[in-house]
Amino acid sequence: MAVLELRGVSKQFTSQGATVEAVREVSLALEPAEFFSLLGPSGCGKTTLLRMIAGFDSPSAGEILLNGASIAHLPPYRRNVNTVFQSYALFPHLCVRDNVEFGLKRKEGMRKGAVVDAASLVARVLEQVRLEGKESRMPAQLSGGERQRVALARALVLAPDVLLLDEPLSALDPQLRKQVRGELKDLQRRVGVTFLFVTHDQEEALSLSTRMAVMNAGLVEQTGSPRELYNRPGTRFVASFLGAMNWIDGVGVRPESTRIAPAPGANAVVTGTVFLGSVQHIEARLESGEIVTSQIAHGGALFAPGDRVCVSWDESDEVRFPT
Repeated sequence: MAVLELRGVSKQFTSQGATVEAVREVSLALEPAEFFSLLGPSGCGKTTLLRMIAGFDSPSAGEILLNGASIAHLPPYRRNVNTVFQSYALFPHLCVRDNVEFGLKRKEGMRKGAVVDAASLVARVLEQVRLEGKESRMPAQLSGGERQRVALARALVLAPDVLLLDEPLSALDPQLRKQVRGELKDLQRRVGVTFLFVTHDQEEALSLSTRMAVMNAGLVEQTGSPRELYNRPGTRFVASFLGAMNWIDGVGVRPESTRIAPAPGANAVVTGTVFLGSVQHIEARLESGEIVTSQIAHGGALFAPGDRVCVSWDESDEVRFPT
């Protein structure tokens, strides 16, 4: 059984007399212990979908099921899902331990006769997120990555069936994002909780996900593993959104699959080069007038604008869609 299932979920808003379809008939099923990402541009409906799962918004149509039971009628505090927000929403006046313990005490307080060893639970989850020894620190004394781990610990201590993460890495600088991304993936593997991760960052979704869904204009365009979606996109939007793509007479070829070599057999002219450290991007204009980008390894052949070159690729690397 799927731990979380969406069946034809839609959400409409009315603005100045006009109806806006934020989410349109989305159906998804998340398996236990998988890392599932919702990827799409701003305004595509991914955060609205997350808010409906959390209970902050109600769907206009469709069903939301947790472990096979409908939860669409339940308030947020009665759904066994927890959310890590973009801002982390930590209490600035509480130390790490008290931030993590806050939701646990409130939840247990709602249960008549509930007895919980909060101290041991908090200690265990802080160990899971590797914050041992920092229990007494205030949020202002923590790095961005540490604050994110406190937010994760506060959600995980409640033992949710699904952890919802709304762009939790967006506030971090690029170098720290890569570090925290690795920690997040490792944490999910160790705790075994299903993660539903919302992001507009293609690299994050591709590197973290077991499976992922690409959204556009309220619709899920394609669902599958990162490798499947990148190598065999189902729509032109998915192909372009997941990474750079050369379009030559309607055929798509990734830059890393596009070869470029000095003449003879020249069919293009170099128009620009970009050095990116480990790789270089070489831009060239084909005889047909189309611009293509080829990605070559650092230390490869040097090219300069005006060089005559031969651009080629294998047919097996082509992405085609019905016209």
